[in-house]
Amino acid sequence: MKVKEIEIQNKWYPKQLRKINNPPKKLYVLGNHEILNTDSLSIIGSRCCTSYGADMAREFARKLAKKGITIVSGMAKGIDSNAHLGAIEANGKTIAVLGSGFNHIYPDKEIYEKILKNGGTVITEYSENVGVSPQGFRDRNRIVAGLSLGTLVIEAKQRSGTGITANYVKRYKRKLFCIPHEIEDKSGVGTNRLLKKGAILVTEVKDILQYFKTINNEEKTEKELEIEMPEEYRKIYEQIKKQTATAEEISKKVKMSISDVNTILTMLELEDYIQSLPGNHFQVKRC
Repeated sequence: MKVKEIEIQNKWYPKQLRKINNPPKKLYVLGNHEILNTDSLSIIGSRCCTSYGADMAREFARKLAKKGITIVSGMAKGIDSNAHLGAIEANGKTIAVLGSGFNHIYPDKEIYEKILKNGGTVITEYSENVGVSPQGFRDRNRIVAGLSLGTLVIEAKQRSGTGITANYVKRYKRKLFCIPHEIEDKSGVGTNRLLKKGAILVTEVKDILQYFKTINNEEKTEKELEIEMPEEYRKIYEQIKKQTATAEEISKKVKMSISDVNTILTMLELEDYIQSLPGNHFQVKRC
């Protein structure tokens, strides 16, 4: 199989990756380059994952791939490999991102060969003889985050490369999803911390699908925003769309507690639907 070199101006270069502030000038690609511009979700997490984490990665990847979503990951052991395998089991599409050149496949070639055998794609920004290095993995993480419309975190420890990728996701203003983890298990400390910082909590695939949609233009219309908005937020959003209002005013109109209203307002602001104004007023954020 011949390596393709796709430069940033090439029509096959991933459009989502081109939008980040430091995209690779060139990608080296093996496999089906045509899936580089399909709707994709990155799935990341711990290399030393629990059996529960591995099962979740496989299940979510499999179900999302069946919906036509391309699964992106870093081909590492643990969560990454199980995400790729889940997509393969669904006869879906998957993209692996390397932190080295093609003469230095890491951690092993088994998952690499399965991806290519099953119509997937493996990419790297490094020429074939570049070896494995910590910096290579950090660089790879930005590509994993940049390729996709969103990223799902499944198990992250206190300190891990997953946190680095999650920071890239936030920087690129993409969706960050997390599956909550048992609070006494150190395998999920990082995951739960991301949730506390505003990541979107998911417990089933439809939680992702309601946000996940094709973006054909740089700007979204207000109608599109309403389509992707969680149903429980719509009532409050509609009130703010009519006119600027305070949390207290909204609470009276929608007959919800001020505590619940404030929680939803915070999430709407985090998701970039609304913005706060002086005097505790809120207004719809225009595209």
